[in-house]
Amino acid sequence: MSAWSASGLLIVILSNNPAYRVLVLLAALNFVVAYRRQRTTLRPLLLFVGVGTLISIAVSLLLSHTGAHVLLIVPAAIPVLGGPMTLESALYGVSAGLGISAGAMVVAPLSLVLEPNDLVDTLPAPLHRTGTTLAASLNLIPGISRSLTSVREAQTMRGWRPRGLRSFSQILVPVTLTALENSIQLAETMEARGYGSGPRTRMSRPRLHGVDVLTLACASIAVLAFIAGRFSGAVVDWYPYPTPTWPAVDAVMVAACLLLALPAIARRHD
Repeated sequence: MSAWSASGLLIVILSNNPAYRVLVLLAALNFVVAYRRQRTTLRPLLLFVGVGTLISIAVSLLLSHTGAHVLLIVPAAIPVLGGPMTLESALYGVSAGLGISAGAMVVAPLSLVLEPNDLVDTLPAPLHRTGTTLAASLNLIPGISRSLTSVREAQTMRGWRPRGLRSFSQILVPVTLTALENSIQLAETMEARGYGSGPRTRMSRPRLHGVDVLTLACASIAVLAFIAGRFSGAVVDWYPYPTPTWPAVDAVMVAACLLLALPAIARRHD
């Protein structure tokens, strides 16, 4: 699972071509839907992807005034933002937003599919402490989200209503104290179980199943194909300047992106 996420992230980084990023995004979405844990909601992830893309487009439109096709002209009297808003800058923002969205989606299995202890088990022994810190951090985020919902509902039942920034202290202070208390309880639990007193032990070693081998093979082939394509010139970057054109795609690179979706298809037919 970690190898699959690393492979998809590397493909997103190797090229800014929006066609490849869309394919990786769709493959990652299928992967997360097929492998996610029960009762895991995708709404926050999809919201982050959508908002991130919109922010990228807005920032590019407002700060980049390059391009021949002008959509709107902001008065020059407005500092920094003044100038033409162009189609080219909007398309560049879309490409950057797709990179953010695809990158977030390919690493989503680390928190939506894997359990924190599974993530630690995949790391070599010298990185166990780093893995424990990472796993605790990933586990802290949903805990804060649940605490925020509970505190907000409780305060609303007591008559709380948002009345400016100062009123939110009645929400943030209990959430912060709850997060600190949970962190202290986690530290005490780890100490009671002997964390740091010796090497990590397992009751049983995990075994690779057929779908795990398929996932590892697909991830390896896809990323190696993209690395080879980058050096051979088959992977071409895309820029909307000076005039927008369709992204140039290579059939082999398209197949490599689609290969990332094969484990999800195999999972559904398993």
